[in-house]
Amino acid sequence: MSKDKVELVALWRSVLEARLQSLDATQSAARAGTRVDGAHRPENRGERAAVTSQGYLAHGLQQRMDELAQQLRLVDDMGSGVRNEVVVGAWLAIEDETGHQQQMVIFPGGDATVLTMHDASIQVLSPSSPLLQPLMGLEAGDAAVLRGIGDVEIRWIR
Repeated sequence: MSKDKVELVALWRSVLEARLQSLDATQSAARAGTRVDGAHRPENRGERAAVTSQGYLAHGLQQRMDELAQQLRLVDDMGSGVRNEVVVGAWLAIEDETGHQQQMVIFPGGDATVLTMHDASIQVLSPSSPLLQPLMGLEAGDAAVLRGIGDVEIRWIR
């Protein structure tokens, strides 16, 4: 198990946790806007609509928070062990025909966020990313054609 890979997993986990905390704060504010009691009652149709909209917003935020919590569980289940092929948890570098290398990692919740670690830019992609589909199951040294990039070779996988 690579120390760098453990650090990368922890970095991604911290990104997901920060998003979850931010959503929690936003949801609390939205829920406060739905408060209707003796001291605070909507007086007209516009105010009632605003209360209803805040309720919908709070519900949508809760759904996103549930998704993030599930992604955090999947990250924990994934572990940080070395991978030998392009699968969930793999950290890899691809090189295009011009010699340009790009690092990416396949983590639950990946959304093309770019993490920086030790001066390297690493794009976090989900296992269902259309970009990754031609690479899934391949090993270091294998080649594939990626939409928008062209021919690439997998330089290494960790």
